[in-house]
Amino acid sequence: MNIYKPDKEKENLGQQSPTRGLPDHTKVNTGTAATTSPVFPPLTHQRLENCAFSAWYSTFRTNTIKSRIIPLSEDFVSYLNADGVCIPGQSHVSLALSDSESEDEDDQSNVMDRLKTLQEETIRQAQEQDSDSSDDEDQTNVDDQKEPYFPALEREIAQAIEDLGGEVFPKLNWSSPRDASWIATTNTLKCHNIADIFLLLKSSDFVAHDLIHAYEDCSDEASGQKGAGVRQRPEIVELVLRKWFDLAPSMEFRCFVRDNQLVGISQRDMTYYEFLKNIQDELEQKIVDFYDNKIRNKFPDPDYTFDVYITRTRERIYLIDFNPFAQKTDSLLFEWEELLLAQERMPLRLLSSEAAGQHMRQPFAFNRYPVDVTELSNGQTVADFAEAFYKKVQAAAK
Repeated sequence: MNIYKPDKEKENLGQQSPTRGLPDHTKVNTGTAATTSPVFPPLTHQRLENCAFSAWYSTFRTNTIKSRIIPLSEDFVSYLNADGVCIPGQSHVSLALSDSESEDEDDQSNVMDRLKTLQEETIRQAQEQDSDSSDDEDQTNVDDQKEPYFPALEREIAQAIEDLGGEVFPKLNWSSPRDASWIATTNTLKCHNIADIFLLLKSSDFVAHDLIHAYEDCSDEASGQKGAGVRQRPEIVELVLRKWFDLAPSMEFRCFVRDNQLVGISQRDMTYYEFLKNIQDELEQKIVDFYDNKIRNKFPDPDYTFDVYITRTRERIYLIDFNPFAQKTDSLLFEWEELLLAQERMPLRLLSSEAAGQHMRQPFAFNRYPVDVTELSNGQTVADFAEAFYKKVQAAAK
């Protein structure tokens, strides 16, 4: 049995991984590895595209969650890229935003509602200031705020939602809008209608990255060129709707495959679950058997990662996703160097204590607010942050 115990530096609650809060396929190379470190396999366009949902779904359909894939038009992609969160049927969307200010400054949930309301006010005021620059710009802004209208797409989405049981969660080619779940009243990705889906997609940094910077760390196979010289978005952007069911975060695991050998398995959710240590050996064996029987030699690349979910009864395993075997993918409780050097499978890693996982909770906290709002917080309490933010709003309004 292997219970992971992070070193003191990682256990420091003030330390955060420089790549946390980014979608798994968008983690940046921090440049800290020594020149003698083992080399990652090149991340080519093809390897990234092999991890796109539509590339692997047909092969693994019977072992994953029932889903629908809907190609998106360029008009809709432009809508997703546009500023603002204007969505169809806006009045029917369930927002986690309060319309009233709480007088109880000690009630954290009410303060957070107030903060979100103030955030909306700041954005509204900024838009009003921008619109005052010229009459032409005024008209442009009015046009931009028109409710979007995509009747064919909306019909297709509505039919998919019905076919999938009335509740779905969305993603694009690679990323789901996990960083935007805070805006929904359920704090999940569960969607019942088109407006719910559009809201999550429009509010997500992860989705925006798929649309603008998907290939920025890829090497062109022919020239080895990286970055600006290669395309940055997929030729076809796809909306994936997956049948919703309540996943227990404790039963999600990430698996690392090197040269078609399973070399590591890590707990996916960075929370300490005491009960896992009692079933660790069983979980590990089930995942190994699943890999050997369902995945090995069926994925086109020799190096990759995949995520699985084990049901609460531990009777079935679902394949959730694939990601590149690359530094931009979160290695969770492993160091990439040990995964690159592994000659055999390392035992399943779990967090060893509540303290070990404390600093890794809410990994997308910095994705919830605009950068200037995040910078304003500067380590303050929620109440102090709300007060400072309120003062900033008032100053901007003068």
